[in-house]
Amino acid sequence: MEPAVYQKLLSKGQIALGVVLSLAFYAYMSVTLVPYTFSPDPMIAQMQACFAAVPVTTTFWFSANMFMIVLADQRKQKQASNQ
Repeated sequence: MEPAVYQKLLSKGQIALGVVLSLAFYAYMSVTLVPYTFSPDPMIAQMQACFAAVPVTTTFWFSANMFMIVLADQRKQKQASNQ
């Protein structure tokens, strides 16, 4: 099966950047969400915040990857139209 012209838009560096940004965002959200938990115990509150940060971070990861894919596609199309 032949790969499509625009099948691979992200390099390994861009994928690594998405992972690093997502891990940093997860750490930030794990700390930020602690006051919004319903447990008076700090350990349980931190655990609840960590669990709540997972879907938020997953949404961030998807949106960051979609942004990088659209940006790479636009750059490739602009570069192809200039030639």
